[in-house]
Amino acid sequence: MKDRETNEFENTIHAINRLSEEDAKSLLKLTYGFVNTAMTGNGGDKMKLEVVDKLSDIYKQIPELNELRDR
Repeated sequence: MKDRETNEFENTIHAINRLSEEDAKSLLKLTYGFVNTAMTGNGGDKMKLEVVDKLSDIYKQIPELNELRDR
């Protein structure tokens, strides 16, 4: 399990490094929006956990974004 998590982490970091400047800026804006909503909204800890899950899902999709861009 730990090897799979390490591999997923390394693959995601590699995919992040391959993002275009435009894609990276969009990702930062999206991340900020989710974090700001979690910190200033009324959802409490439940909302914060949901935001972490959503951001995790977004980052897992970065390799697919790169593949689409490279086509």
